[in-house]
Amino acid sequence: MNIKLTNCMVADIVLKNGVVYTADEQDQIHQAVAIKDNTILFTGSDKEVQNFISNKTQIIDLGGKMVLPGLIDSHIHPPGLSLSELYEVQLFNINSIEGYVEAVKKFIAEHPDVKMVYGRGWSWGILAGEELIKGPRKEYLDAVTSEIPIVLRAHDGHTLWVNSKALEINGITSETEVPQGGVIETDQSNGELWGTLKEWAMWLIALPEYSLDQYITAMTAFQKKMHRFGITSILCMASVPFDVIFKACDEMQKAKQLQLRVRGAMTVNTRENLLSQLMHIKELRRQYQTPLLQVITAKFFTDGVIEGCTSYLLEPYSIKAGRGENYYGDFLWEMENLKNAFYTVNQCGMQIHVHSTGDGSTRKVLDALEYANNKMAAGDYRNTITHLQLVDQKDILRFKELNVVASVQPYWQFKGPKWWYNVDYQFMGERANLEFPLGTFFREGITVASSSDYPATAVPNPFLAMDVGVTRNIDNGALHGVEDITDMDDERYLLNKGERATVEQMIKSFTINGAYTLFMEHEIGSIKVGKIADLVVIDQNLFVVNPIDIDKTKILMTFFDGKLVYKVD
Repeated sequence: MNIKLTNCMVADIVLKNGVVYTADEQDQIHQAVAIKDNTILFTGSDKEVQNFISNKTQIIDLGGKMVLPGLIDSHIHPPGLSLSELYEVQLFNINSIEGYVEAVKKFIAEHPDVKMVYGRGWSWGILAGEELIKGPRKEYLDAVTSEIPIVLRAHDGHTLWVNSKALEINGITSETEVPQGGVIETDQSNGELWGTLKEWAMWLIALPEYSLDQYITAMTAFQKKMHRFGITSILCMASVPFDVIFKACDEMQKAKQLQLRVRGAMTVNTRENLLSQLMHIKELRRQYQTPLLQVITAKFFTDGVIEGCTSYLLEPYSIKAGRGENYYGDFLWEMENLKNAFYTVNQCGMQIHVHSTGDGSTRKVLDALEYANNKMAAGDYRNTITHLQLVDQKDILRFKELNVVASVQPYWQFKGPKWWYNVDYQFMGERANLEFPLGTFFREGITVASSSDYPATAVPNPFLAMDVGVTRNIDNGALHGVEDITDMDDERYLLNKGERATVEQMIKSFTINGAYTLFMEHEIGSIKVGKIADLVVIDQNLFVVNPIDIDKTKILMTFFDGKLVYKVD
C-alpha cells in the first residue's frame, strides 16, 4: 500500500538497519528510528520506517550498530577536569610521590610566572604507613618551592595536600580552630602541621579564581567530552562556585551553544543558616528556568570518605586505620537539624541529594528522610542518596519504602589495583568485601541511577561503568596500569559477584532511571515516539558481546535535540 506523506510525517533523519534498544517498559528492540525536528517520530522495523522517508530525509544505515537513548550522568561536577587541564597540574595516573613531585616541578618550569600551583589527582592507594592515614607530608612539596603556594587535591576531592607556603599565606597554624566536619592533620611527635586538610577544613585554603570567560572555555570543552561519551544530560553538583558554572552555561545558551540538558544541585551545609541558603537556591531556580538549564536539587554531605577515615560507620574502623579501637568516623549533622533541613527542602518543592558513604551515615540519612516523609503531605520528591559504599542489608529495603533513589558510581565497584587491599581492606577488614551493593538494589525494585562523580572518576565513560556493573570486575586493565582480564570470574579484582547487575539494568541506570532522577522521564531517557531525540550510536550490541568487552564499546555518533553533535573520526 502506498502512503502519501504529509510534511508532518516526513522524517528529517532516519537511522535504519540497526539494533535500537528503547529502554522503555517493554524493553523493546527495533531496527529503525525516525527523527523529525528534535522529536522521535517513529520506532519500528526497516520496512515500516519507509513510510516516513522522502527525498529530503537523511538516511543513516547503521550496518547492525546499536542505538541507545542519550546517556545521563546524574552526579557530576562540571567542568570536571576541563578547567584543570587548561590551567593546573595533572596528577592522575601517576603512581608515586616522586612522580607527583616531578609533575609539579615540570608545571612550574613550563609556567615560570605562576603565582600558585593548583592540581588534582593524587591517590591514597600509593601511600603506606602513617601517610596512608594522614596523607602525604608537606615536606615533599616544600622541597619543590618555598616561594609559592602548592595546593593539590586528592583524586576523590576530599583532601588537600599543601606546602608550608600555602599554610602560611592562608594563616593556618597548629593553633587554628578546626571547622566542624573537617580535619587538619598534625604530626603527633611534635605537633607540627602535617600538610593535609580534609573535608570542611579544605575551605580554609584559598582556591584559584577563574574568570567567566575561562569557565565558558572549560564548559565548552566539558560539553564536547560529554558528547564523546554519549552523554546528553547531567545533574551538576556544586563543587566549584556554582553561580559561575550556571552563568557560563547561560552564556552558552544565549549564544545557542549549550547542547546539554543541565539540572543543578546546590550544596546546603550545616555551618550556615539554613533559610538563607535555601533563599539563595530559590533565587537560582527563579533565575535559571529554561528547558536546558534548571536548578532542582539541594545537596547535603553527611559524612566523608573511607580513605580519609571520615565516613561514618556502624562498626568501628580497623585498628590499621590508626584512629584507635572505637573510631566510627564523623556524622556531619545534628539529627534534629538534619530532619528539619530535609523537611524544609521538600516543603520548598526541591529534591534532596545526599552524599553518604558509610553505613552509619546512610542509616541516619534514611531516618531523617523518613521523618520528613511522615511530616510532609504526599509528594513527588525523588530524594536521593549517593555513593553508598557500605549499606546495611536492612537499610537497603528502606530505600523502596521511602521511594529513595540509589545514586551509584559503578566505575568504582571492583577491587582496584593499588587501592582495595591497600586502603579499603586495611581500614574496614572483611566489610570491604561487601562494598557497593548494586544487584541487591535492582532486585529490591529500587530506582538505581548511575553516574561518574567526574572528576573523582577520571574517565567518565558510561560503558566502563556498565562493564563493571555487569561483571563486578576490572573494566580496562590499561587504565589501571595492569593487564586486562580474560574471564569475568577472575578473582584478582572481583568484588562480590552476587551484586552483579544485568546489561538491561545498567543501560537503564544511565538512561530512563537517570531521567527519572532529573524529573525528565516524560521527555528523555527512552526511545519513544514523542520524546526528545537524544540518541547515541555505538559499535557493538551490548546484549551479545562478552560482558568483559563492554568497556571496549566505541561511541560512533551522539544526537542531541535531534541534531548530530558528535561523530567519531
